[in-house]
Amino acid sequence: MKKRTRYQAAVPAWVLIAAMGMSPVFSAVGITGNGVVYGSELVSGTRGVYAGENVGQDGILAGSLLGYSDSGSDREGEWEKESGRSPEWKNLVRIATPSQAEPKTGAGQEGEPDEKEALDGTGERIRGSAVFDSSYKKAAKELESETELRVATASNAVMSLRRASIWGGMEMSDHFDGEGTKENPYQINSAKDLKLLAYNVANEEVDGYEGCYFTLSRDISLSDSASWLPIGYFTELGDSEPKPFKGNFDGQGYRVYNLKISDTTQDYAGLFGSLHGATVENLVVDGQVNARSKAGILAGESNDSTIRNCNVKGQVRGTGVMGGVVGEAYDSAILECVNTAGVLGGTDTSGSQEAFAGGICGSARGSFISDCTSDTTDSYSALYSEGYVGGIAGNIYETEVYNSYVEGKVGSTSADYIGGLVGRLQSGQVKNGRFAGTIGASTSSTLKTAGLFVGFIESGTVELGDDLAYLYTDSEDKYSLNPFGNKLTPQIRLEHHIGAYYSNQRDFSLYQMGGFTKQTSRYFYEELEEGVLGIGKENVHHVAPSKTGDPVRGYLVSIPAIDHGKLSILEAQNNFAKEIDWANPGAVAAGTKVLVYTSPVNQGEAEPPVYYELVPDSLMWTADDFDTKELIPANASEVAFTMPEENITISAQYRAMTNGVVLDKGELVFEVEQIRNGSRWNPQIGWKVTDPQRLTAAIIPDSAANKNVVWNVKDTDGSSTDIIKVDENGEVSVNQSAKWIQELIKAGVANQELYPSKKITTEAKDYATVTVTTEAGQKRASAFVTVDFKITDDTVVPVADVKLDQAELAFEITRTLEGDRRNPKESYTVTPSRRLYETISPEYADNKEVIWSPGDSDVLRVDQEGMVSARENAKWIGELIEAEKEKNKENPYAKQEAAGSRSSYVTVTTKDGEKQAVCAVNLSFKTVDRTVVRVEKLSVNQAELKFSVEKVLTGSRTSPKVEYKVTEDQRIGAVVAPAEAQNKAVKYSVTDSTVAAVSEDGVVTVKRDGKWILDLEAKDAANLAKNRYALSTAAGSRETVVTVTTEDGQKTAQCKVKVEFKTTDQTTRPGTSSGGSSGGSSGGSSSGGGSGSSYRGSSTATGGPGAMGQTQGSWKQDSTGWWYQYQDGSYPKACWKQLSYNGVLEWYHFDERGYMETGWFTDTDRHVYYLNPVSDGTKGRMVTGWNLIEGKWYYFNTVSDGTRGAMFVNRKTPDGYQVDGKGVWVQ
Repeated sequence: MKKRTRYQAAVPAWVLIAAMGMSPVFSAVGITGNGVVYGSELVSGTRGVYAGENVGQDGILAGSLLGYSDSGSDREGEWEKESGRSPEWKNLVRIATPSQAEPKTGAGQEGEPDEKEALDGTGERIRGSAVFDSSYKKAAKELESETELRVATASNAVMSLRRASIWGGMEMSDHFDGEGTKENPYQINSAKDLKLLAYNVANEEVDGYEGCYFTLSRDISLSDSASWLPIGYFTELGDSEPKPFKGNFDGQGYRVYNLKISDTTQDYAGLFGSLHGATVENLVVDGQVNARSKAGILAGESNDSTIRNCNVKGQVRGTGVMGGVVGEAYDSAILECVNTAGVLGGTDTSGSQEAFAGGICGSARGSFISDCTSDTTDSYSALYSEGYVGGIAGNIYETEVYNSYVEGKVGSTSADYIGGLVGRLQSGQVKNGRFAGTIGASTSSTLKTAGLFVGFIESGTVELGDDLAYLYTDSEDKYSLNPFGNKLTPQIRLEHHIGAYYSNQRDFSLYQMGGFTKQTSRYFYEELEEGVLGIGKENVHHVAPSKTGDPVRGYLVSIPAIDHGKLSILEAQNNFAKEIDWANPGAVAAGTKVLVYTSPVNQGEAEPPVYYELVPDSLMWTADDFDTKELIPANASEVAFTMPEENITISAQYRAMTNGVVLDKGELVFEVEQIRNGSRWNPQIGWKVTDPQRLTAAIIPDSAANKNVVWNVKDTDGSSTDIIKVDENGEVSVNQSAKWIQELIKAGVANQELYPSKKITTEAKDYATVTVTTEAGQKRASAFVTVDFKITDDTVVPVADVKLDQAELAFEITRTLEGDRRNPKESYTVTPSRRLYETISPEYADNKEVIWSPGDSDVLRVDQEGMVSARENAKWIGELIEAEKEKNKENPYAKQEAAGSRSSYVTVTTKDGEKQAVCAVNLSFKTVDRTVVRVEKLSVNQAELKFSVEKVLTGSRTSPKVEYKVTEDQRIGAVVAPAEAQNKAVKYSVTDSTVAAVSEDGVVTVKRDGKWILDLEAKDAANLAKNRYALSTAAGSRETVVTVTTEDGQKTAQCKVKVEFKTTDQTTRPGTSSGGSSGGSSGGSSSGGGSGSSYRGSSTATGGPGAMGQTQGSWKQDSTGWWYQYQDGSYPKACWKQLSYNGVLEWYHFDERGYMETGWFTDTDRHVYYLNPVSDGTKGRMVTGWNLIEGKWYYFNTVSDGTRGAMFVNRKTPDGYQVDGKGVWVQ
């Protein structure tokens, strides 16, 4: 493929910045050493795509993919799928910087590369610094061989509308000097400061700096920027509106130069892109702006803003709305601006926009343009475009254009409408305009209309005189072209002031009916000033004559009509100047000498005659803004002043020169009252004085010039007096410090000192006169003055001292405790209240009221009659009681003895003078404890006593010997709590006196002959009666309760008493030699027993494990358990046996091995038994009656009916309780 040379097209900085992976879309052929890219094709479905070949210095390597950095990985994947190329191609791009995008001359021109060249692996050259690794080079080579490239141009470049940042990589300051106020504005000291301003406005760092102030501190060059990003521009590409600058920018006469904007697709182009509510003034801008529309050297668009005293140079190029100063203006004011820049319009190939070009403004709507000049006479400048072209504005709508001046060529053959001042007038006014240039296409056949002043009038409401007036060219010959293009030329009359001025700039002629009439009654400057005065706008420049009579900038001199005098001015040493007075206003050039003429207008024929004089220091000039003024010396030989650089008003005052004087009042009356309050010995003095009264002097005649008067006062005899005073305005006031008043006061006080109980009642009068004298003629008039004086004595005799009848009081507070010491009843007795009596001195004091107060209101109280009493519930008493309680916390039964004393006082204070007397108060507190310690609890030292009664029978069974063995008496010890209880007496009682008896001191004695034992014996006797040889087996047990009751509080405690009765029958049957066996029964029942072996099987064994000396057998224990061995060595097994252990006969069951069983046991008859498993001396025994087993109650048969010891199931127990199927008590 043929190698392509470099191109020198230009891409704007925001395109290059956006190429950093943001949003530009283009295809490229060649990249110059200047970092320039043009694009032409938008690849469907992708973003940031280009195809290219060559790389210049710091330019872009030929590649395929530019961007995706803000698209996400999904879009990258789509491209990979569609193209078959690796996403690493997106990294082939290297971005040209804004400074490198600027076209260069000399080295680096087409075909003459000035960069170093590097060879890749294939022998191809990669120019400049864009050197990549071999994989990228190879990929670039493959793409180059596969892609058919087109030469890209600026016109076929396409930009994506997707949003992208355009501000990356900009080098700028990090802050402004100053504070942004009017007094201390932000300082713009460098191009970096301007870039910071542009960045902050566009990126909304502030709201366009609304209300902030900036000043340019020096000339600044923007040469380091290839394409300027305006102040007031878009934040990102694709934004619909720019972010406008809203602040105040004062260039202070400095300039910004080397401004460059080179984007033919750009709107809002200029040093400022968009202004809104802003002010830009005193600034010079020099630069090249190449944009699309809304383009101007100073600003692309102005909205509701003011541009004042700004000069622009250079060139503006575009295809839409262009102006030398401002591209397009809305509701704005453009004042005192000069354009020497060329405004060059191109061709809009799309045909989508109207073209407007103007030396000052491309198009203005609702705006005000005044005192502006456009001069495009040099070879570099020109003013042309398609569409509408005007020397001042290409188009105006509801806009006023005043005092404009145009030189140079306006328009070209490509324009549709050309006007020397305005291309198209839709509505508005064009007045006081001068056109000294030429119409560029006056003979062109393509031109639709052209006019000396207006190229095309669109509205039918535009009228001569009202809207178009005072318009002139520099030659009558130029009227071969219609003044207003398509309208109004035939209607022009002299009163419309349309004409031409001559080369001397003094003479002029007016156009009418196709001819000219030279004006000889006034000069051209007067004509222009008349137009300015007719406009009547404050911010339109006035016109004055130079020394040679040609028009120059002037400042309005206004002279209002003055009473009784004349006033006028005339510029000195100027033969072309005209006199200016109230009827003939005019302007004067700044810095010129101005003569002032003034004189009075007297009324000599009046009766009496009135003559006038100039009021001193009344002749002066005042600026229209009232900020400055200057006195004009009227007594100098030549009355004159130097014209300032501002509009002024000259003023003077005249006054009449008197026959007499009269006063409006002939008599005045004043009242003076001294009011004495407070203590009679040190009174507070107040005054009640009639307000000052004003005398008004009337000068005769009223028109007298000198109405100055002098006021004075005299006594009635004409001598001086201090009774009254009068000031220079005739205001009369009484003098309360006058000598006669002070003497009266002194006399009254002296009399009161002799009689202190009496008040002062002084009253008196005095007189004086007030005289007024005129300064002119010494005319006089007087008024008589009366002064009434009195003393009102409201003083009182103050209290000097107060005393009390007692110096000390004593109170005793007794706390009495009664009843239970733990919960006593509390009562207090306090010494009765005591009365204090005060004595006031002196006894005739006016206010004897007093206030009583206690020293400590928590300790005592006192009423306002002086009655003093102690507080029994005082805090200090409570603290003593609480302290004792805390002390006795471990001994709550201690006697309470809280006591203490306090001292306080009672104060009596007089309301008058706050005199005080004090009485000491001593208080003592004691506790009388009459409480007793009550019994709170009673307990016994034993919960249960066990007794046994054993009936022993020996000898012959038929005639036995009977002996009873009874357990000795046992004592129950009663324990009373607390130990401090005062009444510890107790009483003992027994529930069942047939079982046991208890003595007064708690000794329990079992009753051997108790009825229950006798009943058992009787039953046993009945059995023996049936079988005299049977053994006696009477046995049983009984329980009773001994109750102990305290005398104090009737507290009780109980001790269970268990008595067991048994019979030991050791008798022998007659006829036998050996002893018989013993019998008995055991269980929880008190029934009469019977043979224990009658149902369980018999056993003759006696004793138990460990029993010694027994002949029947003995208990044995090994590692497995307990078992019973007979004397013959045999042992019971798999059976029930009634055996004795420790003298108690119980039923036991042995397993098949012969070991004693414990716990739950189910017999072959399916009855369930419980064998005591606890080693408590009865282990293994069969239980009977109620038993608590593992937290549940069970009942076991107590009757020897063949099932003794069997658990009750699903039935009621003998005592009426229900058990369930498992034997558990349920209700």
